[in-house]
Order: sequence, then structure tokens, then C-alpha cells
Amino acid sequence: MRFERGIFYREEVNVMEVCTINLGSMLTRTSNKFPGRRALISHEGRELSYEQFEHFSNCFANALLKLGIKKGDHVAVLSTNCNEELIAFFGIVKIGAIVVPINVRLADEELKWIINHSDAKALIFEERFAGRIEAIRDELEAIGTYICIGRDKEENVVDFIEIIERSESHPPKDIVHGDDTAFMLYTAGTTGRPKGVLITHNGLIWNCVNWVYAGTYRESDLSLHVFPLYHVAALCSVLTYIFIGGTMYLKRTFDPSDCLETIEREKITRWAAAPTVFNMLLELPEAHKYNTSSLTMVGSGAAIMPVETQRGLRALFPNAQIFDTYGMTEASGGITTLPPEYFGRKVGSVGKAHITVEVKVVNDSDEPVPQGEIGEIIFRGNNLMKGYYKDPEATAEALKGGWMHTGDLGRLDDEGFLYIVDRKKDMIVTGGENVYPREVEDVLFSHPQIGEAAVIGVPDPKWGEAVVAAVVPKEGAIISEEEIIDYCHKRIAGFKCPKSVNFLESLPKNPAGKILKRELREKFRDLRTKPS
Repeated sequence: MRFERGIFYREEVNVMEVCTINLGSMLTRTSNKFPGRRALISHEGRELSYEQFEHFSNCFANALLKLGIKKGDHVAVLSTNCNEELIAFFGIVKIGAIVVPINVRLADEELKWIINHSDAKALIFEERFAGRIEAIRDELEAIGTYICIGRDKEENVVDFIEIIERSESHPPKDIVHGDDTAFMLYTAGTTGRPKGVLITHNGLIWNCVNWVYAGTYRESDLSLHVFPLYHVAALCSVLTYIFIGGTMYLKRTFDPSDCLETIEREKITRWAAAPTVFNMLLELPEAHKYNTSSLTMVGSGAAIMPVETQRGLRALFPNAQIFDTYGMTEASGGITTLPPEYFGRKVGSVGKAHITVEVKVVNDSDEPVPQGEIGEIIFRGNNLMKGYYKDPEATAEALKGGWMHTGDLGRLDDEGFLYIVDRKKDMIVTGGENVYPREVEDVLFSHPQIGEAAVIGVPDPKWGEAVVAAVVPKEGAIISEEEIIDYCHKRIAGFKCPKSVNFLESLPKNPAGKILKRELREKFRDLRTKPS
């Protein structure tokens, strides 16, 4: 690899082309190189070659232009993972419009808020959501065009397939620049109202380069995709495979047994998911009966992976190399990767910064902390967001000094490997001592009868904050609060141990599998803890 005039060059990645393309021409480039190769396989088994993918996305782009959608317009998309969703995404970006993917699990009021906040002029939705859209349609302020993937009998709704079939397949003539906004992805809203993160074509393409350079994507892969495409991890994974010409198998929903059956039947070679997903797999009594020998690369992201989960994955997928990642929406995807060759030696690490990313760990004055000490993780790079939509104050605060302030606490070791300690806002101060929930959660996860666990701080008149655990027992497990607290006391300092344990059937999570600790704090904020 060499570095010239601000550009990294690497032969096998062909990065020289990166600065001359946008997302639309990226697909065109791959289609020209591998026209007959399978690009997408839907949950139902419907396949699209790269040539077909290119053809239909061009048709949809031209159809949008005929409907009056133009460069810079926002187009909302409400869909589960399917071929049509990706055709829509690429049709939108090919005319320079901006994709606004929407979480299908939102309540109607949340759905309405995001569509209105985004100022979307068109809404593309699957037929399965037609009733929900009709219920809020009168309250959607800027939507002028409704496009249904499937059949919708309502008036003034355009049929997705029909407009593609009636449209031309030539590439649209709109000039799309690399620094144009391509996607507006809404954050999960774990600490308040979701923010619309503005991500450019360049940011997403450089993210593809970073991932390929990290060595965890291969052109020959048949990759399983369970993450919903309105989440940055899923979107960027798909874009990276389009960048190199891989094949993607799209799942609409996650079902542990179905995923293992798919791996066995389709001979899946790569799969990346959240630790929550892998924990559900590991709890399946019949998990080890499936033939997973085709799976040679397994990745984790979106949340911290407990050490016990790492051990379980090695046993469940014996032929797979395992890697971990750290990223966020504001990074257009990834920040660091822990390659498979370091997975066993750097337990708990999320790896080193990507090739075009810089990472620092700093104190409250943005000064680097000494090696090994805990501070806030900040980063900058070619994949950095433009900012938050209609929120200049939050943008300025997040991007102080040109560095993205993640709100995550971490430390760097002597080789530059990053370790995530916790969310800055999740740290508990009890009796003047700092407690990092992850350390306590790792202990809870090691208990053989605990399936999931989360640790939060709640107001306490004596200690300021008290350490409180929310626990989901494994199926059929019988375990008491006293037993769990005693288990913790034998493994960590007393001030770190939970003062109370609350048993739940499930933990609140966002679509990426991140536990919503804000909801847990609201649920247990008036809890009166027992004397320690």
C-alpha cells in the first residue's frame, strides 16, 4: 500500500477508483465487473444478479424523476430487509436524493415524528405497513408521493413494480458528488429524541474501503444479513459487499433456528450480528445439531460482547474465524476492528482504528489520557458524518475540534488496541467510587443460570447511586437474588456488587440489540435498595 496526495492506494481494493465514484456508480462499476454474479437473495429465495440489480435501480431512479423527486429531496423508506428495499435505496441515491430508512418497530407516534422531522417528500413502504401508513397519513406534513412495495388499493398510492416496469433503464444524468448527503439515519434514541445523522457518499465509500482493508470481507462470501437495513451496521455491511461484489442473503426477521438452518442449507460463509443475537443462539438446546462448517467468518458489533459469549461462539462455529468491531452511525459505520488473529490474545478489545480513522482517549478537557487510563473515546476520519439534521447545537457539541465525541469510555493498551469500558452516561458513582456496569455485567454473564443482564445506577439516599442489576434467567433456571449477590461478592469488590437484583422476562432493546438502559433507569428509579 502507498499514500499519495491524500489518497491510500492498495491494489486488491482498487482504492484509486474511490474518489471518482458515488454510491450509484459504485453499483454500476460492480455490475460491469460481475454482471452475472448473484448480488441479492431474498428470504423467499428470489435472486438478483448484479446486472439485474443495476437495471432495476436505474429504472426506479428514472421513475422517481418522473414523479417529481429531485436531487436533495428526502425519501423515507419503511421496509423489512428485501431486494426491493435495496433497489429503492440505490434508485434514490442515483438521482442525488437522500434515503431516510425508518425503523419498522417504531410506534405510530414515533413513526410520524421521524417522517415529519425528516421533511421527507416521498414515502416508500411495504404492503404490510399500508394500514399503519393510512392511519397517520393525514398527519404527515410534507409527503407528496406514496409508493407501495406490493399491492395497495388506496387512492394516490403508486405501485413500486409497475413504475419500474414502465421506466427506462439508462443511468440517470444527475451529477452526484461524493460530498453530497446520501443517507439520513436516525439514531436509536437511547438518551432522548432520535437525531438524523447526515452521511455522505464519500463517508460510506471510505467506510467500505476501511472494512475491506481490515480483511473481514471477501469477494467469494455468501453472507447472511439479519440486521435491519435501517441500522448503520447492516447498511454498511451490504454496501461493502456491493463494493467488492459479494453475495448477500437477506433475512426479514431474526429467528435463531431459522438462521442455523439457513447456514446449513445455503452453505453461508460469513455472518455478523449483535451479541444479543448470538446469546439467543447459544441458548438453543439443539444449536449444536446444525452443520455450520461452511461458516468461516463470524463478526460481532453494535454492543459489547461478553467474554462468555465469545467462548460460546468458538464452540458453536468451530471452523469460523471471529472478529469484533466498534462503530456508530456518526462514523458511517465502523471505527475499529479486532481481526481474527488477535481475537484470542486481545480478549475484550475491539481492535485498532481503521486505516482512514484516528482514535484518541481523552479527559474532559479533550487532552489525551496516559496509556491504560480510562477516558472518552473520540475519533475523526474520512467517514465522519456531516452533522445532525436541523440540530446545529448538538452537531457543534459532538464535533468539537473536528473530532467526534462518542460518549463512550475506553482505554488504549501499549499496542494501540482499544477497549470499551462503558457509556460515559452509564457510569455509576456510588459512595464516591466509580463503577463501570460492564465489569459487573461480565460477572453476571458468567453465572451458568443467567441468560441476559444489565447493570444501572439508581438514586440512593446513602450512596448517591446504588448498583442495581436487571437479570433474565435462562429458560427453566431457578435462581434467587441472594445467590446472585453472593456470587458477585466472591468475584468483585463489594462496592461494585448489586444492592438489588430484579428479574425480568426480557430486557428492553433497540433494533441493533443495544440494551436501553434509559428505560431500565426509568423503571427502577424509585427503587429503595437494601442496606449493604
